[in-house]
Amino acid sequence: MAPFVFANTLHFTLFASLLFRISTSSPIALGQDGPLPRAAGVFSVLGVASLGDPSVHPRLEVRELEKNTDQWNIYLLGLKRFQETGKDDRLSYYQIAGIHGRPYIAWDGVNQGSGDSGGGYCPHGANIFPTWHRPYLALFEELLYLNTRQVVSEFAPGPLRDKYSAALATFRMPYWDWAAVPPINEGSMPWSVQKPTVDVVFPNGTSGTIANPLFTYRLPAGADMGGPPFSIWPSTLRDPSSNEANAASRNDLVALELDQNRNNLQSRVYNVLAMQHDYTAVSNDLEPGDNFESVHDTIHNTVGSDGHMSFLAIASFDPIFWLHHTNVDRIFSIWQALNPNSYVTPMANPYATFTEPSNSVADINTPLAPFHHDASGKIWTSDGVRSTTTFGYTYPELVGFNSNDTSSLILKVNNLYGPNAGHQKRSTSSPSLVDRSTLDRRAVAGAPNFSGQRQYVTNIRVKKFSGIGSFNIYVFLGGQPGSDAKLWVNMASFVGVTGMLSQPMQSDNAKADVDAHGAVPLTAALEQKVRSGELESLEEGTVAEYLNRNLQWRIATMKGELIPTEETPGFQISVMWVPIQPAESASEFPKMLGDYQVLVAATDGLPGGFWKGDAVSSNGY
Repeated sequence: MAPFVFANTLHFTLFASLLFRISTSSPIALGQDGPLPRAAGVFSVLGVASLGDPSVHPRLEVRELEKNTDQWNIYLLGLKRFQETGKDDRLSYYQIAGIHGRPYIAWDGVNQGSGDSGGGYCPHGANIFPTWHRPYLALFEELLYLNTRQVVSEFAPGPLRDKYSAALATFRMPYWDWAAVPPINEGSMPWSVQKPTVDVVFPNGTSGTIANPLFTYRLPAGADMGGPPFSIWPSTLRDPSSNEANAASRNDLVALELDQNRNNLQSRVYNVLAMQHDYTAVSNDLEPGDNFESVHDTIHNTVGSDGHMSFLAIASFDPIFWLHHTNVDRIFSIWQALNPNSYVTPMANPYATFTEPSNSVADINTPLAPFHHDASGKIWTSDGVRSTTTFGYTYPELVGFNSNDTSSLILKVNNLYGPNAGHQKRSTSSPSLVDRSTLDRRAVAGAPNFSGQRQYVTNIRVKKFSGIGSFNIYVFLGGQPGSDAKLWVNMASFVGVTGMLSQPMQSDNAKADVDAHGAVPLTAALEQKVRSGELESLEEGTVAEYLNRNLQWRIATMKGELIPTEETPGFQISVMWVPIQPAESASEFPKMLGDYQVLVAATDGLPGGFWKGDAVSSNGY
């Protein structure tokens, strides 16, 4: 392990009031022209529970939090204050976001390691990918809470301050569930992240409109975003309209693709939670099969679509990054509760980070740099962050969870992501920003019911850090995809897309000759083909023959440019199948009867497919 160098091992004193440089013309300004002096030393990441109320409270889905108008108001004001902190402050939004990737500088005294260490602190393609993000999110939540608490303190004593103080007591940052069936008359992408402005109540008691801090983050002067176009865009963008400085986000197109791919995401989340039980396999994308990281990549690419979220080094500056990663942590937390005996085991991780060279072995005691545990300079480890309650939070599905009885949790997972999943509760958000009348698939459960007692899934292997940047793999059953990748998700033959979050240059946390894996489940789509009479049965021979005639795939860059299969380094797609014992009740999961097997005949002879005679890995892929 590379040594850590600390600027100072004194405990960092948390001031009750964090004062930042904010324009005094704003109703939420502090009326001071500079930050308070701060104590030198490391910042101990202790979570919100360390700041007052030690109780554990759940992080809520963003649409649920919005229903609590008091918490929603102080959340928006607190996030805005956080974002407006000067970039040279180590507790600024800019520097906290910069821990993940750019600007590639030391944070809190944890200096760059030896060897070929480089890029940001975040370990991608690593067994500590889920655990590293836990203290990272706790740090963000702690600073968000402190900013929010300062906002509340500026309300005049009286009923208004009292109600916002009560709201603050249980406040935790929200998550965005992009896989569950959305509320009626809504799509997967919440309206609250698509609106340029929002209405709030200011500490002076007046109401007004502010720039929505969930819509974009306005980058400070001198922000290191790399080269153009990111260096000329003044704010974070999603699916940018151009490479010019006046480019706009096209959230409507992002929302459309999220809706069209939601069934696939639901099925993927369900498969990971219900039928995968090995931590190493699900924690990263190095092993064949589906995993947290690949699902996570798909959201990054869909939301970014050549904007900030689809570039690994700068994704964390988009405010939606925090909603997305909080949901990844939530899914990981649910998986942990269902699989308490599987956790981090030693593994060599091929990619370098800011503190570790490539091929460093990480285990349960590996420091999750740069997050300090205490005043001595000790760094959090995976062993220390195993429970979310360490940082004072949980998730709605885990409130009251009894580890001796998982049936109630299984029921909740089935209700959210299983074959009979229903809508989330109706949101109180604003009406639709775009016409979604044609998107009937958004309201349909995406998980299969395993009526054919078989599971089918495409396994996709590719070298994602080969220098071409982030890209997507789209899967179809029948229908010839055209040349415009932006239209593929609207095709009746579209099954799903999986993303590979990467960098266009091999210098950013990259290593070209490493395989990454993703998946697109096929079972639900094949069940629909049986119901329509297009497919006779789900017997593997029948399915193999059908897929060899109808299964198609396309690969595209974030700009929508087609990448020929033969020009995609290391690309191969295979179809896996396994017998399934369907669940007998709503409080049970379906069970795999054996290991996955390659359905060779499904892709034999197809360009980029698994052919007869190709090597099969030890785990059947």
